[in-house]
Amino acid sequence: MDHLTSRFRRNKRESPVTSTPPDPFPASPVTATADTKPAPPSLSITTSPITTPPGSSHASHGLLPKSPLRSFNHFRTAHKRARSPPSAHANIPSIMSSLSPVDAATDQPRTPSRSTKKPQMPPFLKLSDASVESKFQELVWLERLRSQQGLQNPSPSFQFARVPFHETKILDRYNNIQPWANNRVHLPVPEGKLDYINASPIVSPSPLRPDTSPRFNYIAMQGPKSNTVEHTWRMVAQLESPVVIVMLTDTHEGYMEKCYPYFPRDVHGERIEVGETDEFEDGFRAHVSCVSLEEKHDGAIQVRKLNLHVAGRGDIIVWHLLYRRWPDFGVPRVEDHGSFFELMKLSRTLNSSTRNPRIIHCSAGVGRTGTFIALETLMREIDEGAMDSIDGDTSDNNDDPVFRTVNNLREQRRTMVQADSQYALIYSVLRRQWLERHGLLDDAVENERASKRLEVYHDPFVEHNG
Repeated sequence: MDHLTSRFRRNKRESPVTSTPPDPFPASPVTATADTKPAPPSLSITTSPITTPPGSSHASHGLLPKSPLRSFNHFRTAHKRARSPPSAHANIPSIMSSLSPVDAATDQPRTPSRSTKKPQMPPFLKLSDASVESKFQELVWLERLRSQQGLQNPSPSFQFARVPFHETKILDRYNNIQPWANNRVHLPVPEGKLDYINASPIVSPSPLRPDTSPRFNYIAMQGPKSNTVEHTWRMVAQLESPVVIVMLTDTHEGYMEKCYPYFPRDVHGERIEVGETDEFEDGFRAHVSCVSLEEKHDGAIQVRKLNLHVAGRGDIIVWHLLYRRWPDFGVPRVEDHGSFFELMKLSRTLNSSTRNPRIIHCSAGVGRTGTFIALETLMREIDEGAMDSIDGDTSDNNDDPVFRTVNNLREQRRTMVQADSQYALIYSVLRRQWLERHGLLDDAVENERASKRLEVYHDPFVEHNG
């Protein structure tokens, strides 16, 4: 391990990696008019055999050393990279924070379950802040190990094989956030043309019920750049109408571009033309126009109904949901939780079917994007009773569904749930949701208030000066 340690210390911020899930979606037909012509080649992902390294899955990370974790906090780079997150628990709401009481699976109000025996909270939801932070650092360590393996193994079939950076760097917003070569979306373009887009198909199965089919499919994507706008709409054109895009960043934060405005702003905005330069020399032409714009939750959510017209094939409806209250590397404020969970519900309701992947993106397509997917996956576990009565050893990450879910996402796309504050938010939300489901929220609120009063009462400074 010494040779890995010394190698990591020479690189300031090595990026994590993801693994290859099964193909989460087939290429789907789109709505077409009577004069439908043959469609371009289908959107696809790599399906070549893969080789899984030891310790790459959540089932085996217990074999990895944990002690070197704290020594890998500083890595160097000479290129533009996604910013590292701020310190641990900034802006993390307590378990008493506001949360919309909506069932993530059924979209119906939750009814607290009642039983004669008081249910016991799962051990992983009782973890201290320090324990949660330690688990996050283990995730970082696992990713850095995968990244090192990807650099050392030249086989294109290796699970963590890297895409050729010299070919894709002009298309990436951040040079340390790329899809894994064996888990990326391939654009339908003529043979010999670069089919790259910074997007990864994501499947997030139940961490507690492995025999349950995944309820949701996703595409995690970086925020488009000016030179990748047409690539984005080519990808969208291969999905089933209506398509849902969830955008978790504004186009600019401060004076920095986080995402190029790849969509028409309103019904009066200029439509987006696709294929005017015939970049791929295949005659693909399309245009995107805004049909309607509606704001919800006092402007927190902008709902745009877009129309993607593909020449020779017809129209595809695209629901574009822009969420404007989630800061980069941070978490939604307590007062914005209601709008955030309404966003989740809308994205599920407007999608054509669960097999049609929703496109989720922020700026790099990993931090806020990964947190959205992880929360939706784990909220379903509570809503459907999978966490009503579970136990386990909190020191064993295999007994922690949050750790396992995030690790699974990171194996499919690098750096998913990028900030420790985002990781801690998942525990906080699930804790409150569990208490609410079992009708214990009021007791927890009172106990927290009593604890705070006791702390003040026994303050040594107060006693000494009283």
